[in-house]
Amino acid sequence: MSRAFMKEGEQPEPRCPSCGTLGDAVGPATLAAHVAPELRAPLGDKAYYCVNSACATAYFNGWGTTVGVARMSGPSYPKDPDAPLCPCFGVGVEEIVDEARAGKKDRIRSLKERAEGPEARCSERSPDGRCCLPRALQLFRENFVQ
Repeated sequence: MSRAFMKEGEQPEPRCPSCGTLGDAVGPATLAAHVAPELRAPLGDKAYYCVNSACATAYFNGWGTTVGVARMSGPSYPKDPDAPLCPCFGVGVEEIVDEARAGKKDRIRSLKERAEGPEARCSERSPDGRCCLPRALQLFRENFVQ
C-alpha cells in the first residue's frame, strides 16, 4: 500500500522484508526464548514473526531489521517441518496426521486439554507466541478418516 493513501498516523502493515508475508506480532517473552540478546536488541520493542515456512527470515521489525531462521535458538515449526508443532508438549505434525488417518482422537484430545491448561507456555515456546491448538485441530480435521 502506498503511504500516500494512508490516513495520518496510520501504521503500515508489518510485512516481512524478505518475502512480503504479513507478520504476526510477538512479545518480549517469545523473542527472549528464541533469539539471543545481541540479536534482539536491534529489533527493538516491536517485532513480528514471518509465518511463511519457505522464508529464511524468522523475526523482523518495521525498520527492516531481520533475524534469520538459522539464528534462532533452535528449530521451530513451521520453519522446520520436523520440529514439534506443539513445542510445549513435543507433539509433532506426523503424530497428529497418523492419529487422524487412523481415526483415533486420543492424542488430539489430550493435546487440547493440556494446551488449555496451566502447563502450556505458548508465549515462550511457540515461535509466533501463539497456541498450537488451532493449527493442530485444523491439521487433524484435514486428515481425519471416519
